[in-house]
Amino acid sequence: SSGINESTGAHKDYHDTRQSMIRLWIHESFRVFSDRFLDQNDMESFRGILGEKLGAIFDTSFNAICPNKVSPIFGDFLRGEPGGIYEDITDINQLKQYMETTLEDYNMEPGVISMDLVLFRDAMEHICRIVRVIGQPRGNMLLVGVGGSGRQSLAKVASYISQFKVFQIEVSRHYRTQEFREDLRSLYWMAGVENSPTVFLFNDTQVVTEDFLEDLNNVLSSGEVPNLYAPDEFDEVKEALLEEAKKDGISDSTDTMFAYFIERVRNNLHVVLCMSPVGDPFRNRIRQYPASLTVLQSTGLLSGQKRLYSRSRSGIWRRLIWILP
Repeated sequence: SSGINESTGAHKDYHDTRQSMIRLWIHESFRVFSDRFLDQNDMESFRGILGEKLGAIFDTSFNAICPNKVSPIFGDFLRGEPGGIYEDITDINQLKQYMETTLEDYNMEPGVISMDLVLFRDAMEHICRIVRVIGQPRGNMLLVGVGGSGRQSLAKVASYISQFKVFQIEVSRHYRTQEFREDLRSLYWMAGVENSPTVFLFNDTQVVTEDFLEDLNNVLSSGEVPNLYAPDEFDEVKEALLEEAKKDGISDSTDTMFAYFIERVRNNLHVVLCMSPVGDPFRNRIRQYPASLTVLQSTGLLSGQKRLYSRSRSGIWRRLIWILP
């Protein structure tokens, strides 16, 4: 369904030939299926199946459609505003120039920590993947990799391309559930009251108590975090939303307003959760908080691609799992 969702974004002026439609189909097949695999044998098996389908259905081959033997790159942001034409990006130099300019603009934003990244093809492909996911309705991601693998940096660039705000918590020595709930209320205000598309970038090193993940599980599954608001606290939210709710034909009862508020939050909020696969906590947490599996779907990148992505740190690409909608 994810592939169909993107393919319906095909534009008659840009996908008007047999080859262009096949390239779009190949791209979405890689994103929906191949990205999930971690094992090289699985990757090769997928390519074999893809080749068989191309021959049987389209009477062509992968190498004929993709002479460089890599999957196409598609994006909807090169022509200006994100959400535009979902087009085949064949000029890698144009993509690199766009992303380098975007990175320069990001570094000039007040209050951000400058990022000095080397945008190799691998990094640019991952940014395009993140943009693709968070640009979908209620699109969320789980990025799994060791520290220094570029998860947060690429998520920030992708969010900036998508013109989404990035919300992060700051954990101090006394930061506990109460402080986390206060930050969640601030996040919900941005997404639900201010109606701002927002990426919640959260790292597992910020998990001071497992209560954080339980709340995050609720954010992902239904959007409703139990006891997040006391009655008087929600009154402030309700008051701020009354005018918008009236325009949308929503009654002013507390239950209806709360449902309206949560709906706005879920439509604007995109969770990007960064976790490390080292040790048992990752596996235990995935089992304990099932929304990470039921709400999100998985894709993967094989380890061993040894291209440096940062001048300021000798980071190399390691195993990443991207969980997509």
